[in-house]
Amino acid sequence: MKNNFLKGMPSGIPFIVGNEAAERFSFYGMKAILTVFMIQHLKMSDSTANEWYHNFGGLVYALPILGALLSDLFLGKYRTILYLSLVYCLGHLVLALNESQNGLFWGLLLIAFGSGGIKPCVSTHVGDQFDDTNKSLITKVYGIFYFSINFGSFFSTLLIPYLLQKYGPSIAFGLPGLLMFLATFVFWLGRKKFVHIPANPKLILEEICTKNFLSLAIKLGVIYLFISVFWALYDQTGSSWVIQSNSTFMNKTIDLGFIKFDVLAAQIHAINPIFVMILVPIFSFLIYPAIEKKIKFKPLYKICIGMFLCALSFFIIAYAESKIYLGIEVSVVWQILAFLVLTVGEVLLSLTALEYSYTQAPVSVKSIVMSLYLMSISLGNFTTAAINKFIVHDFKAEKITTEHGLVMIKSSENHLSGDKINLNKNIELLEDKEYKVGEKKEALAGTFLLGKLDSNTYVLWDINRKPVKVIQESIFKEEEIKNCFSTYSLNGPAYFNFFGYFMLIASIIFMPFAIFIKDKSYFQKGLEGGA
Repeated sequence: MKNNFLKGMPSGIPFIVGNEAAERFSFYGMKAILTVFMIQHLKMSDSTANEWYHNFGGLVYALPILGALLSDLFLGKYRTILYLSLVYCLGHLVLALNESQNGLFWGLLLIAFGSGGIKPCVSTHVGDQFDDTNKSLITKVYGIFYFSINFGSFFSTLLIPYLLQKYGPSIAFGLPGLLMFLATFVFWLGRKKFVHIPANPKLILEEICTKNFLSLAIKLGVIYLFISVFWALYDQTGSSWVIQSNSTFMNKTIDLGFIKFDVLAAQIHAINPIFVMILVPIFSFLIYPAIEKKIKFKPLYKICIGMFLCALSFFIIAYAESKIYLGIEVSVVWQILAFLVLTVGEVLLSLTALEYSYTQAPVSVKSIVMSLYLMSISLGNFTTAAINKFIVHDFKAEKITTEHGLVMIKSSENHLSGDKINLNKNIELLEDKEYKVGEKKEALAGTFLLGKLDSNTYVLWDINRKPVKVIQESIFKEEEIKNCFSTYSLNGPAYFNFFGYFMLIASIIFMPFAIFIKDKSYFQKGLEGGA
């Protein structure tokens, strides 16, 4: 089973890599515009958009256990991937056809089942193509596999935000759906090229009930708990980082000397896959071999260093936010620098954890173990969603009125200019602007800023720190204020510093685990040593 894709590579690998590139284009393209779509089109608050984004991410990475059980107990990897990919396509169709919060809910739910269900199967399906005769190539092919993920991600993160701005949600969500259908078709084409590991319920149940598996689950569970903190931060590149870059106080002009251009807030994330595609071969073929000549560079050492770098990236973002919070313009270069630091951490941690999870698991339960690793990403996202819910509390105001077309607020709490305040959709305040003929006048909704006038009086600002103008005069009753207005415990740089210190503490605690935990590697037809 050889071909000329790369010397010694199994013939099914090109179909898996092609499928993964198209599927990742689909997933990351859709995900790139989620935050902007929720805030600008559905008028969600920053905190609510963050909750939806990370609850979706949490669900995507919690459902792999379902896919693993379907695969290993009933259908096998190939049929599980094929069937759930069709569910995945249906989710994209719902998003493209229904531009509402209800459509968003059902579309994301179907995508979560499809994308989440195939995740442990696709990555382990790669490993299944190898045996004892060519297992030395597995690190290289996982590098190629990860490269294909970022190749698809790069183009979609550039293109889909542009389509959203130019043509609207239907086209922007529809194209990723077409790419997902293409990914499914490419995978089907390779059906006769793959090594098919059949479902073996008896063997799997026997393996799960062994003392060896319990010991493995405990060891990996400890590691994955720490890794979950990394994902609690990393996945905010698509939520809180996008919200930061959406500010008019972040200058999104990139000047390379020979060319100068502007980027959209949701496009900045495209720098991440560029860095990955550059860094993966550098680390795989230069840095790791050079280090290995001097010392044994254990996988857990790489993971630990990646965690520290993740914390550093958030401190960089916090610095940029400290400027924006004061209304001072800051260059997008700060986000690019943070992405560079975070991507080095990602290459050290994510790619290593993916390979580590595969090699540490006995052959019969590799999909199940891979799904346990993906649960760490789920836990990280659910943690971020919970924190974003927890930091929002009722806005304590003595009086809120609209005077001379401005929203005036008297509050018993002490706020600084730039602190956030959420306005729910049931507020009957109409923005004072020119409406197009036939355009529906919608009530103010989403997240705004507080502009301080004196010790306890504020005016409502938009994200440009300019007063929001409304049409009608109103005085809000105490109960209306409590139900319709909320604010944040963590404002400005405090939010990003909180997560940065959270990651830093987890990294320090993880260090002794990285040093003392021992590894075993399992492949088909045997066991490869121990360390």
